[in-house]
Amino acid sequence: MDQLERCSNLQAALDRVLSRCLELTGTGLGNIQLMDWRSGHLTIVVKRGFDSDFLKRFRIIKAEHGSACGRAVRYRRPIVIEDVRLDPEFKPYVEIAISTGFYAVQSTPMISSSGAFLGVVSTHFPARHRPADQEMAAVKRAGELAANAIIHHRALRAIDRFETAVDQTSTAREAIRHSYELLLRVDRQLKQRTA
Repeated sequence: MDQLERCSNLQAALDRVLSRCLELTGTGLGNIQLMDWRSGHLTIVVKRGFDSDFLKRFRIIKAEHGSACGRAVRYRRPIVIEDVRLDPEFKPYVEIAISTGFYAVQSTPMISSSGAFLGVVSTHFPARHRPADQEMAAVKRAGELAANAIIHHRALRAIDRFETAVDQTSTAREAIRHSYELLLRVDRQLKQRTA
């Protein structure tokens, strides 16, 4: 897990994090959502075991929503719902939860070591369940590592974009220089002909 920055791309790093969190919590259903601060919502970017109905319902989640992941954004801490049927805030999602096959969920914020909130990792359970404290601590640590990896991969992408822009600027400048030299030659040739 500490090698997430070495993954070839961000998607591979997040896939590894989700696999590890599913392993830690002993389940096969889970997802990672990244926060889009401009629009103010979470979007699923990695998932395991969900059908299209679930993905449609949870495609976009805001902090004010009563889902576990919405509350994880709102409170910036892990949220555990031991039985979704008994949780008043989760009521709008109970039907899709049961049809998907989960009755419990935990959602843990992915907060970097510098305090940046980047998303949420959630794991879902087929029966009433509360993950052990050690599992939750391990998922929290995985979330932190994921957040650090996201920052790292985004910085690399920004550097790549900058280097591409520099290369394009250099190429454009070279093309302008060649065009200018060509125009000077043509101008000299025209002056020689008219002289």
